[in-house]
Amino acid sequence: MDISVIDRTDDALVEQCWGVCQRSAAASRVAPHRYALEEFAKDLRFTFPGEHDLIAAARESGRVLGLARVWFPERDNTTLCWAELQVDPVDRGRGVGSALLGWLEEAAVAAGRPVLLLDAFARPEERATDRDRRFVESHGFTLANVEVVRHLELPVPPERLEALEDSARSAVGGAYEVQVYLNGVPEELRQSLCDCSNRLALDAPTGEVDFEAESMTPADYAELLEHERGTGANRLTTLAVERGTGVVAAYTDLVLPAGDPEVAHQWGTLVLPEHRGHRLGMAVKVANVRELQRIDPQRKRIDTCNAEQNPWMVQINVDLGFQIVEELLNMKKDL
Repeated sequence: MDISVIDRTDDALVEQCWGVCQRSAAASRVAPHRYALEEFAKDLRFTFPGEHDLIAAARESGRVLGLARVWFPERDNTTLCWAELQVDPVDRGRGVGSALLGWLEEAAVAAGRPVLLLDAFARPEERATDRDRRFVESHGFTLANVEVVRHLELPVPPERLEALEDSARSAVGGAYEVQVYLNGVPEELRQSLCDCSNRLALDAPTGEVDFEAESMTPADYAELLEHERGTGANRLTTLAVERGTGVVAAYTDLVLPAGDPEVAHQWGTLVLPEHRGHRLGMAVKVANVRELQRIDPQRKRIDTCNAEQNPWMVQINVDLGFQIVEELLNMKKDL
């Protein structure tokens, strides 16, 4: 077995990696995300501004057995790195995952990163006994945080949306304007949106890992939107903008992938601390769901993920009708 950095321009190799990742996720998750090969290839070849990444494959006689990817932020959170590990189910139990974990640790140490983060998924009733968790724990990782994955079946009944919208509207009053945008907010709002979304890693509960605010700029945001358009995805963004100041006080994003046309992925949602207490979180999420059902009625569910110790956002999701599906275990290793 050989482990080496892959050539991302090699279409045949990328297709092998796609197959491994699809089969690995299907074996490890209750409801894995599906990606078309073209989407996967473009994501594999894209690096978000302000970070770099490495990808290695474990191969035997030219066949890909497993894949490891690690991201290194360069402008913030520079003591951390995030990793993904996928092993083909037919090749598990042969030391492939252990070898790839060893490669990830070496890459992190070489980059001067003292903390390596890795996620595992588990059924709620198997949190303590999950196979993937036990595997990474045997390699020195510890549980840092638990996030709960929930699904919302679509369409949400109109009467539920109307009731939640009415409750949010009465709390919001006239101080904020709720605005919905497809594939990017206007230029004049982008800096304020970045200021808001950059706080997500800082304000959301993260257990045993301390994060700094991120550093996305309007130029970074534009590059991300261009990448998403290239994959065929659409992004729905709803903002709560404070009247008078024009400040983005709250935002939420839904990403609609092309390769899984029945699913929408909930990305970031945040209300700035100084604007909390007005049900802005509910206001923006209801508006985004309503617009999703209007423009893309074929979507059958929304996936979301929240830390279990975030009762405010959890309650919003419960009120909307989200149901628990699985847990995301954030694992950490100090190197």
